[in-house]
Amino acid sequence: MAMAGCSTPYKSPVFAAKDGGATTFNGIADILEKDKVLDVLFVHGMCTHDADWAKGAVQNVYSALGGNGAAVNLLPVAVDGTGIVLYQQTLETGRGKLRANAILWSPLTTPLKAQLCYDQTNKSASCPPAEAAKTYPYQRATLNRILKDTILDDCLSDAMIYQGRARDDINMQMQQAVLQAVATSGGAAKVASNAAAAAAVPQSVPLVVVTESLGSKVAFDALYKLSTKGETSAAGARTWDRITQIFMGANQLPILALADKKLDGTFAFRSDSRGYPEDPISALMSARRGTMSLVDGEAQKLPQVVAFTDPNDLLSFILSSSPHAAAAGYPVVDVIVSNDNTYLGVAELPTTAHLGYRTNEAVRSLIACGNPKSAACK
Repeated sequence: MAMAGCSTPYKSPVFAAKDGGATTFNGIADILEKDKVLDVLFVHGMCTHDADWAKGAVQNVYSALGGNGAAVNLLPVAVDGTGIVLYQQTLETGRGKLRANAILWSPLTTPLKAQLCYDQTNKSASCPPAEAAKTYPYQRATLNRILKDTILDDCLSDAMIYQGRARDDINMQMQQAVLQAVATSGGAAKVASNAAAAAAVPQSVPLVVVTESLGSKVAFDALYKLSTKGETSAAGARTWDRITQIFMGANQLPILALADKKLDGTFAFRSDSRGYPEDPISALMSARRGTMSLVDGEAQKLPQVVAFTDPNDLLSFILSSSPHAAAAGYPVVDVIVSNDNTYLGVAELPTTAHLGYRTNEAVRSLIACGNPKSAACK
């Protein structure tokens, strides 16, 4: 009966844009050029991640571009002065070189999340051995257990940590990770100054950013801070100016922005060094509008923002129709997809609904080939 009641409402994606605007966008295949390089930055979201995430994220995109996934063998590099690990590799495609950089920031929050291991029925792999050996003494229904063990104890906890007192520490380490990624893109040799190297990357070298859930806020908060600090402003501005496309899975900007508002709904931006804009992408877009120049003789364009959302994902929010998007002032293409089956019209597995974007064939194809599908993709 359960199998007969399965459905996948958005197996074929549905597209939406503000006020019925255009829903077309380029994929990576459209941005690649023969004998040139393209940088891609991957940033994961909430929930514990490891090296397998980095490899899978790169493999999924590379395979969708027609590459051999078995050729992905990322080099892990510690980000100096942080607990973050960078995974990098330069991969050949039929249309140019793709320099992949995956930022694994999950180790930063693991020690704090370990304080919730006592509450898990099935312990996370990151739980300390002594805690992992303990048994949760009370009975939970299966769906509630899944929600508590993963979505709350292992995932939402990351958002609580980031929006709290640890935010500045995480942001500072992410700034270093972004600088090192773009300065040594694809696994290039380390340089004397990541900031100087990042500022010197030609503006004509495109950069695509692929983020997931909380990772969108974490990554662009870091880029905003880089762009507004004197010693890194040139590197931050050049990195932002190089971005041609932003792909966000499980977008959470509308709910995360609530943490930066007062009760009357106004934005509580602080002018001190710890202040963050409610939407770092909007702040960066505004700055770019004021400094747009010619690149290779052509007028510079603002990057497109493409947001993937499964309506059954408890931790994702449609952007184009939201008050947040209206205030942000930049165009967004929403892609509504199903990451798993809905059973009997009652529920989709919450973990898959939130974590299934990067393995969703439709999502991988759209990131690689765009909408409509690029002629470069067979």
